[in-house]
Amino acid sequence: MFEELDKEEREEKEETKKLLKITAYIVGALVIVGAIVYIASRGPAKSPQAGQSVTAAAQTAPDPVKDLKIVRAVMGKDPTGIRVMWSVQLQNKSSKYTYSDILYGARFIGPDGNVRTSSRDTIKASIAPGEEQKLPQFIDGVYDPNAATYQFVIVSAKSSTL
Repeated sequence: MFEELDKEEREEKEETKKLLKITAYIVGALVIVGAIVYIASRGPAKSPQAGQSVTAAAQTAPDPVKDLKIVRAVMGKDPTGIRVMWSVQLQNKSSKYTYSDILYGARFIGPDGNVRTSSRDTIKASIAPGEEQKLPQFIDGVYDPNAATYQFVIVSAKSSTL
């Protein structure tokens, strides 16, 4: 008779333990689901690292106008004295991009400050990252003896990575 009571008590205790375990699992699951819902309702986190990643990505995009520095651009005349001859030295300040097919613009400005003539053409050269290169002299347009000064600028270029 005592054995039957002990057996019943043990079974009741085991059932109680099982119910407690199940209850603990359910409560734990509800807490996790609640935390997920709470976090999702707050929206995406705006961490400083995320903003820095976007900024870093933007800074690493190729920008030939900023990356290609004109070290020297000297205008002269060809041997006939009719056409403009350029002597140009460029430096690629990028550490990642090689630039080729460099589009330049040349403006010839009169004594009054107005642009008298201008031209654009492509330099068929390739400049590797960190490289400085003196380009072979090239002819561009007709020489204007009435121009007081000139400007030589980089307009664009094709980029490629190593």
